[in-house]
Amino acid sequence: MASAASAEALEAATEAAPANVTLDTVIVTAERRGVDVQRTAAAITAVQAKSLDEGFITHITGLNSQVPSLQATKTAGFENLVTIRGVGSGTPENGLTTSPGVSQFIDGVYIANTIALDQTLFDIDRIEVLRGPQGALYGQSSIGGAINMVTKQPQLNRFDGYADVSVGTYELFRERAAVNIPVNDSVAIRASVQKFDREGFTKNVALAPLTLDDAHDASGKVAVLWKPRDNFSATLTAQLYKSNQHGDAQKNINDPLPDPREVFQDYPSHFSLESQLYHLNLQWDGPAFSLRSVSAYQGLDHVQQMSSSRSAFSLIGAYDNIAAWNTHVHNYTQEFDILSPEGSTFEWIVGAFALYQGSKQYVVEFGGNTQPTAEDLTIPPDVSTNPPSNLNYGNISHVLRRSFSAFAQGTYHVSDKLRVTGGVRLNHDYFKNNSYNFSAFGTSTVVNRSKGTTPTGRIEANYDVTPDNMVYASYARGYKPGGVNGNSGQAVILPTFKSEKNDAFEIGSKNYFFDRSLRLNVAAFYYNQKNFQYIQTDPVPFAAGISNIPKIRDYGVEFEAQYVGLDNHLRSGATLSLVKGEIVGSYKTIDSTVANAIINDPSFSSPCAFGGAFYNPACWDAVIAAARDIKGKTPPAMPKVSGTAYVSYRWDLPRGSITSKVQYTYRGSMWARVFNQPALDRVKSYSTTDLYFEYAPNDAKYRVSLTATNLFDKAGVNSRYTDPYGTGQTSQQFIPPRQVIGTITYTF
Repeated sequence: MASAASAEALEAATEAAPANVTLDTVIVTAERRGVDVQRTAAAITAVQAKSLDEGFITHITGLNSQVPSLQATKTAGFENLVTIRGVGSGTPENGLTTSPGVSQFIDGVYIANTIALDQTLFDIDRIEVLRGPQGALYGQSSIGGAINMVTKQPQLNRFDGYADVSVGTYELFRERAAVNIPVNDSVAIRASVQKFDREGFTKNVALAPLTLDDAHDASGKVAVLWKPRDNFSATLTAQLYKSNQHGDAQKNINDPLPDPREVFQDYPSHFSLESQLYHLNLQWDGPAFSLRSVSAYQGLDHVQQMSSSRSAFSLIGAYDNIAAWNTHVHNYTQEFDILSPEGSTFEWIVGAFALYQGSKQYVVEFGGNTQPTAEDLTIPPDVSTNPPSNLNYGNISHVLRRSFSAFAQGTYHVSDKLRVTGGVRLNHDYFKNNSYNFSAFGTSTVVNRSKGTTPTGRIEANYDVTPDNMVYASYARGYKPGGVNGNSGQAVILPTFKSEKNDAFEIGSKNYFFDRSLRLNVAAFYYNQKNFQYIQTDPVPFAAGISNIPKIRDYGVEFEAQYVGLDNHLRSGATLSLVKGEIVGSYKTIDSTVANAIINDPSFSSPCAFGGAFYNPACWDAVIAAARDIKGKTPPAMPKVSGTAYVSYRWDLPRGSITSKVQYTYRGSMWARVFNQPALDRVKSYSTTDLYFEYAPNDAKYRVSLTATNLFDKAGVNSRYTDPYGTGQTSQQFIPPRQVIGTITYTF
């Protein structure tokens, strides 16, 4: 929850700093208070709005170039999987029944569905990324870390605003505007809008002129601040988002077209998303304690169709098309916090959090081995009660989720230099999945429930070696709730899966050098993950679900540095992440590609022949016998090496200034699945170079800038995905190609 004391904390930190400070003081609210990031005993990166604009970062995947050890990957066309230090989500296409592993917050509101991450970033003030499990103040789903998006807020007694227009390659147009209106001494309104359009990067040759990776969306936000007294404020915010586009390009690794920006798929993709977020933030500061409250409602409507084979009938002799994949979510959250006054010898916070979520999912998937007609791919009105012969899979799920937690954390200032912090949280989760499955092979109704109570927490100590150098050590436990699977009749997969836990040990150091012109932070960590959630294949067709890998070990080290010099004209920075992980102990699981080969064996002697996979236990035994031991394998989305480096310089001219910036980003190779099959799972390394130029005239209200991203037009692979369902094809999604964007901004 963002603290209203952030401005006061920044002012105090600035006044307390030496007169020769050259690096900006970075204030974050990760601890529910506005504090200097250099005095927090945790690995935190704050990405400011200016950095987002300089890199023209419009999506959460752009944070890969800004935050050490963070990997945001687009998977299965719409699912956004975020991991930090290799810990996060390993269950694409199962967002309805699983939780993210890196929690996301917008102005203190917990965002409980990963599809919401598809939204274009909008009206952002800063993004705070907390690396490592946040077991006390954040609780569920922060097993890998947390992302706090802090939007720009209304301000009293100040009328200002801005408008900008960006034009770029691929017919890119982005228009943004915001205004802050002081109604009177106690009321202010901030209104902001954004329209973003871009043609697709990728051409579907089979359905030309259809392009993929396009963007057509609009955002709007209105926030009203009421502050009748200095110690009380209420902010009511409404934020809306709507998109309608063709969806992301997912190129089959066996696609015959050599151009990475071309695909051959005979079924058109479509993606639309509407979301709404309403929240009320209250704050009262009393003499003995402060009260904070965040009440929120979130609504999400997602409609999608796509080629599940990521191919064409003429290429593979089969079709597998998802005619509907629709998700509707209603989410209510409430959090209360009570905080001690800032600056006390013993600073404490106690609070409670509640979540109620109702979700509905509707899926219709057609498939077959004969060329389909248009009628074969049209959803009949009675598809759920009278499934056609080519309906491979249909599902209507209603998922109820409730979560309650209570937490407390305290920091004791043992001395001016030594501080000790401890926190605990008790989390209770309840899931109910009422799932109706229908296909040409029959129908079934499944009602599964899961509940559990999980304690988490943290303990840490930090010591100021000098006013500019601090060391810390911490232990934290984070968790991701267990849940329920929506199928029945599986041979291997259980109706429920366990909660995932992460015991994390971390040591670090945060430092200023050379009269605070150089900032250098280092963090080293060691993780023990238990019950890692992943998609397990079942011998029964279309019965895959979530299971748990008992134990994973991760460890690594991260570096962050920023430097400013030459009278603030020169700025530079770099990050480096070295991470390694492995699955500990013997554990066998079924590779979907191996299972498909056995099930589709046409030989007369095969126990799976003639549809035996649907009824023959001997077929299931054959698939189970082929399970692979994944001991020692590397977890997904964990590049061993990644990092960035940038240099920026400002030239002062007689009538203005020119700022230039060049940034280099490297993302090392990683694995897409726990099986580590080189031909299917290896995601190759890539590097990109970005340029930025800005001209700002003296005493003018406008400025112009030029951004070039992926300057050398590298076709880097963001992610790979082997679909465990349907035809089981492997596809990959590429990073955006070279884009050149010009922006003119007017402020008033």
